[in-house]
Amino acid sequence: MNTKAALAFILFFALRTACQSAPKPQEAQCKFSDGKKIIVTYSPERRGYRLSTNEPLITARGITVPAGDYTIVRGWERNGAFLILQKATETGEASQLPRIPLSASTPSVPQMKDDVSFVSSGGRCTMQLASEKSNTLLSVELTEKNTDLPLIP
Repeated sequence: MNTKAALAFILFFALRTACQSAPKPQEAQCKFSDGKKIIVTYSPERRGYRLSTNEPLITARGITVPAGDYTIVRGWERNGAFLILQKATETGEASQLPRIPLSASTPSVPQMKDDVSFVSSGGRCTMQLASEKSNTLLSVELTEKNTDLPLIP
């Protein structure tokens, strides 16, 4: 076997092993009774979250989230934790929604990994973002946008 063939053989198996051992993205979703849903994907290798929704949502904090795919950015400030949803535009720039305040709690059982989950109750989905590093559970309640009711200015 010549040197090039041996190197190609080694490279093939190294890449194959790396691909098999790479952590797979975790996915959590919440479905409303009418079929609308929210999907959040967490990629362990990038330590990043992506939120997708097929319909407009409104958070309990009153911020409308249009349908689409968003990158989730978590942050902290003196007043507490917040969430920013960023969406790529056609020009490649990021469009950012207003900061969404998050509730923070310390779980009774220490977090073993970063994770995302939903707790569903009726027409509401509470998104929970767990952080192994800080042993904190961040949450925000998401609801469907109700188009039947008029908005009060």
